[in-house]
Amino acid sequence: MQPVTQTIFDDVYGDCFRACVASIFEFPIETMPNFWEQTQDVSDYWKLTNAWAVKTLGFKVVNFQFSPNDRHVMDGLLCVACAKSPRGDIDHAVVWQDSLVYDPHPSGAGLAEEPDTFTLFIPIDPIRLRGEI
Repeated sequence: MQPVTQTIFDDVYGDCFRACVASIFEFPIETMPNFWEQTQDVSDYWKLTNAWAVKTLGFKVVNFQFSPNDRHVMDGLLCVACAKSPRGDIDHAVVWQDSLVYDPHPSGAGLAEEPDTFTLFIPIDPIRLRGEI
């Protein structure tokens, strides 16, 4: 993982998630579009993010919520975790592996609460994408 700092700090269009993905996959933040600029619809956002990740990275994006009692399922997995930001009543994303690995915000303050939403990146077999199986 190579830390990448977020570049947009707006409450609506902020790109902390994009910075987390860039950090995990070690590419410049500009490589990934800021899909919040295209839509503020959560369903559309995840469709755009997943389509981009499959095409560009060869990974499927899986986003889900866990109750604190079920978080052990995530043990050892490098992912993006989301919860409320310490800078107000907005969501914030950080790189996570059993605990905070990296906060893309320059403050490095992390999250205001324990995360309950996680995003994993699952590698996809490129042969299946071409329909050869």
